[in-house]
Amino acid sequence: MKLASLDSIQNAHDDSIWTASWVCPGDGAPSLLLTGGLDETVRLWDPEKLTSLRTNTGHCLGVVSVASHPTRRIAASASMDSYIRVFDVDSNRTIATLEAPPSEVWQLSFNPQGTTLAAAGGGSLSVKLWETTHWQLTSALSIPRPEGLKPTEKSNTKKFVLSVAWSPDGRLIACGSMDGTISVFDVIRAKFLHFLEGHCMPVRSLVFSPSLHDARVLFSASDDGHVHMYDAEGKALIMPLSGHSSWVLSVDVSPDGGAIATGSSDKSVRLWDLKMRAATQILTNHTDQVWAVAFGPPGKNDPRSCMLASVSDDKSIAFYQYS
Repeated sequence: MKLASLDSIQNAHDDSIWTASWVCPGDGAPSLLLTGGLDETVRLWDPEKLTSLRTNTGHCLGVVSVASHPTRRIAASASMDSYIRVFDVDSNRTIATLEAPPSEVWQLSFNPQGTTLAAAGGGSLSVKLWETTHWQLTSALSIPRPEGLKPTEKSNTKKFVLSVAWSPDGRLIACGSMDGTISVFDVIRAKFLHFLEGHCMPVRSLVFSPSLHDARVLFSASDDGHVHMYDAEGKALIMPLSGHSSWVLSVDVSPDGGAIATGSSDKSVRLWDLKMRAATQILTNHTDQVWAVAFGPPGKNDPRSCMLASVSDDKSIAFYQYS
C-alpha cells in the first residue's frame, strides 16, 4: 500500500483550512470534497478538475467541522459561532440551523445509518445527538466525573470535548477530550461504558475501523504525538504508534481497513501500515500544520484504491492516490 501525490489546490481558502469530509458518489455524480476554515466558509470541490463548485458563507466565525450524510444529499458544518448548519449539498439550501451555547459545538459526525447527527459538545462535557428527520435534539450523552474527583474540583476545562466517532454498526460512540481521555458510550442504551486511557494530551481526532468484523477497533490522534489503536468495547490498548515530532491533529482509516493516515503540526502526512505497525511513508506537501486528513470512498474498479485529501494552515488542499 502506498500514497502517490496528485495535485494540490493552493489558496483554496482565504485563511487556514481546519476540516475536510468527502461527499460520497451517487446517481452518476462523482465524489466531492467539503472543506471548512478560519475564513468562515464551507467550500465544495471537484477533486478531478481541482475546481471549486460552491462556497457557503452562512457562518460568522471559523468553521471547525464538516460532515457529509451517507446518502450524499445533505451535509453539516459546525462553527465557533455556536451554530450547526445543515444544508443541501447540490443547492446549498439551508435545511436546518441548530443552535448551541458558546463552546458547545465542536466536531460533527453522522451515524452510518444517517438517522442521527452527533456533535462533540465542547464545554458542555457531552456528546449531543440530533435526529435527522425533524432535527430535534434527542439526547446529550454526558461524560461522568472520574472516580476520586470531588465535585468542587474544576475539571471542565480538562474534559472539554473535541472529537467524536461512530462505530460502523452504529452501536458505539467514542469522544475524545482535552485531558487525553476517550469516553465510550452505548448509544442504544444511552449509557456510558468506560474511559480509554493512554494519552496525556488533547485527543483531537477519532475514527473506527470501517469493517463490521473490526467494529470495536478505534484509532485516536493526540497532541502527545502518538496514535493509539484500541479495542473500544474491550477497553484495551491494542498498540501505540509513534513517529510524528509534534501534535497529531487528525487520523483517518482507509476503506479497506489496512492503513491509517495522520496529519500533524509537524507539517507532514504519514501513511501507516497496520500489519507492519509502522509508518511506511512521510509526505511533506504542506508548509504548515496539517489539520485534517480524509480518505475518500473506494474506487469503482478497484475497491482497494481511493483518494486521500489533506488540508492545512497553509490554505492548501493536497490530494493523493491510495492503492
